Amino acid sequence: MTDQIRINDTVRSFDFRMNRDLEGDRACYIEGVVEGFKDLEGCTRYDIRVTRAVFGGEEVEVEEGERVFPPLNGTPTFLGDITDGVFKIEEAA
Repeated sequence: MTDQIRINDTVRSFDFRMNRDLEGDRACYIEGVVEGFKDLEGCTRYDIRVTRAVFGGEEVEVEEGERVFPPLNGTPTFLGDITDGVFKIEEAA
């Protein structure tokens, strides 16, 4: 169910399903390295060490060691949707 995303892959995770802009005032996403998978809040999630964050089209400061835990792609949501907001942007070494 990891959608071919593996440990050490560099990924981009979008904040909002309806918007996946990379530039402009609607761009909201993080980039980082998948360091593992974690069961949290009732589902399996990517464990991503953040290397870059963009909010409202502006790059924002990232604290060293900052992590995010988006649900694995393909996870059903409580609104009846399916998550699909994490994309591999580089192959694992």
